[in-house]
Order: sequence, then structure tokens, then C-alpha cells
Amino acid sequence: MPGTGQIARSAYVSTSRAVREAARRTGVYDRLDRRYREAPRSLGGHLRTLFAIHDVEDLVVLDQPWWTYGAIDAVAEHLAALDGRARVFEYGSGASSVWLGRRAAEVHSVEHHAGFAGVMRRVLAEAGLDGTVTLHEVPPTTGDAPVVPSERGGEEGNDYAGYVASIDDVPGEFDLVVVDGRARVACLQHAAKRLAPGGIVLFDDTQRPRYAAGLAGSGLHVQRIRGWVPSLPYPRETSVLRIGRG
Repeated sequence: MPGTGQIARSAYVSTSRAVREAARRTGVYDRLDRRYREAPRSLGGHLRTLFAIHDVEDLVVLDQPWWTYGAIDAVAEHLAALDGRARVFEYGSGASSVWLGRRAAEVHSVEHHAGFAGVMRRVLAEAGLDGTVTLHEVPPTTGDAPVVPSERGGEEGNDYAGYVASIDDVPGEFDLVVVDGRARVACLQHAAKRLAPGGIVLFDDTQRPRYAAGLAGSGLHVQRIRGWVPSLPYPRETSVLRIGRG
């Protein structure tokens, strides 16, 4: 049974879709789209992104991952310094998978949801990135005593041990690990051991209290970046974690 948060999100997305269609009919959408092309971080540019809420294909068109703008800039700078040679592992696929694939040499993205994995295979192929981005579909197992449970509501009995450990199936070190899926603290603990020298972790939604202890105990310096996020009408927080800084 869906929780209150899921119902509210569904209502917001439905409303956004209806407003988008009205904006298309009145020409407002086209004006905001032009403004986005001119100045993506302007008020008009951000308003354009609101129509992309939970629309991975529209976020791909906008070339935006679903992190705070400041975190996007920090990761873009990190990848640019590696001149296209970066190796990336990503927990949780989406528009970020395409964004990363356009800026890195190799991206491995693990996805737990079979239906969304199917969507992402098509999106990646259409973007011409199926040779750069490898999608790993690793659903949770179920049982009475999960080894790696998710703290997300509605996930009772799901075990994400295989999902977390999927990084072990890819040899070598990573210049960037993105933690933006299920069982995030466990993913962080596992991934921190696989960072290349100078590598970073991007951990999304660090404003959530359930992640606080894991972040504090990670042994990494946590740079919290709070601000606006593409497609959302309110601020959030994404953090960049580094070894031995601070």
C-alpha cells in the first residue's frame, strides 16, 4: 500500500504533467525552454526544469542529473580535470547515467528496479552510450532477516546485499562513485574502499536524518552542498565526500 509520501509525489507529478500540457498550448513552455538554453541557472531556466519531474528522458534532453546545482558543478569540475578518462560507478541509474556517460570514459550503473532498468537500456541506446555505460540490473532478494535492509519505507524484507556488493564485480579503482539508490549507507561503506587516489563520492539527499550516522562514520570529509535541484520546486542537499581533506 503506498505511503503518504508516495501519494503526495504522485499527485505532484500528475499536476506537473497537466501544467506542462497547458504551458505547451499557451506558448509558455517554449519561452521557458528558450530561456533554459540561454541561461540554465536563471529563474526561467529553473522553471523549465520543473516540467521534467520524474521524467528521465526530459532530464536527458536538458543534460541534467538530479542533484543540487552546486554538486553538479563540483562533479563536472572533477571529471573535466580527468580529461575524459574517469571511471565511474553509480548506485541508482537515471538521467545522471547519461550525463556521466557524456563526460567519463567508463560508467557502471547498478539498478534494482527491473522496469526502470528496461527504460534505461532504451535511453542509453538512444543516447549512443551503450558502449560507455554498462547497466547492471541487481534486484533485491527477499527474506525474514535481510543482511542489508533498506531504510526506505515499504522495503521491509528486501535484502540489498547483492546490490551493494555489485561493485565487486567490476575490477579496478573508481574516480567517482555515485550513491543515489537503495541502502545508501551500506553502498558508501562498500564503495569508499574502491576510490582511486583523488577520487570522490557523490552522495545524494544527505538532508535525510537516516544518513547522518553513516556519513559521520565514513572516515571521509563531507562537503554538504545545499541548494536548488533541477525539476524540484524546493532545495535539497547533495554531498561530495573526499579522502583526507578538511
